[in-house]
Amino acid sequence: MNLIRSWGRPETRKREVGICHGEAMPPRDCILWSLHKGWCWVWLLLGVLALAGTIGGCTSSAHGLDRVAASGVLRVALDPSFPPFESVDADGNLQGLDVDLAREIAGRLDLQVHFVTTGYDALYDALAVGRADIILSALYPDPSRTAGYVFSQPYFDAGEVVLVTRESPITGLQDLAGHTVACVFGTAGHMAVLEWQDTWREPPELMVVSSVITVPHLVETGVVDAAIVDRVSALVALSEDGDLRILESSVTEEPYVVAARRQDATLIEAVDRALEAMFDDGTITRLIQ
Repeated sequence: MNLIRSWGRPETRKREVGICHGEAMPPRDCILWSLHKGWCWVWLLLGVLALAGTIGGCTSSAHGLDRVAASGVLRVALDPSFPPFESVDADGNLQGLDVDLAREIAGRLDLQVHFVTTGYDALYDALAVGRADIILSALYPDPSRTAGYVFSQPYFDAGEVVLVTRESPITGLQDLAGHTVACVFGTAGHMAVLEWQDTWREPPELMVVSSVITVPHLVETGVVDAAIVDRVSALVALSEDGDLRILESSVTEEPYVVAARRQDATLIEAVDRALEAMFDDGTITRLIQ
């Protein structure tokens, strides 16, 4: 008796077939084909999700004006220890030219403003770590920072100026010839006057002092005919004594600008447009006064 059934022999076993997805194939192949098709859909779905994630990541890592506009808030870093540009009043509120300027810029960009207060030496760090979007804090455009940061056009010149009384006949730098002029030792204004000695028909007589605090009083009391001080000190003096005035001609220039990370250049471009409009409509002049 043949114990090997005929259906058990490989060479005689009939292969069963069926219709799978419109094609004739054995059940085992149909299962494998179905699994393969299923994984294709899985991989396709994963690819779509990955693409969506990439697009979303691009949106969240936007730079410049787009990023700030998406948040709706302009974060401004400043050091509130430099009146009249930025300080804290008796109630703990920020005040000063830079504070008002930041609010005005934010308003013109349809943004809310949030101030990030820090020490002056940590202002750039606030930008670098993403705590702030711009620096607006009596900032001079440091040439060594141009690789990583961009600067706006100047909104204020804090250079050395000439302070005189309203009744003084002095109207320009050449008029200082033959007059007594006070200046602070070692300042840019002091150095400039020393360099210009040969340009006057009669060089001014210099009274060199150690502190700017006493200089406006020397002009007020007539001890000197004029004084060379930084524009900030001159503005403070004008706010305290209406009998003083500043000559239009500056002795030196020290522009104050707004700074942002270089990758946020479009934000600085928007700030520049706002500043330009503020110069045109007189807002800058009003805020300074």
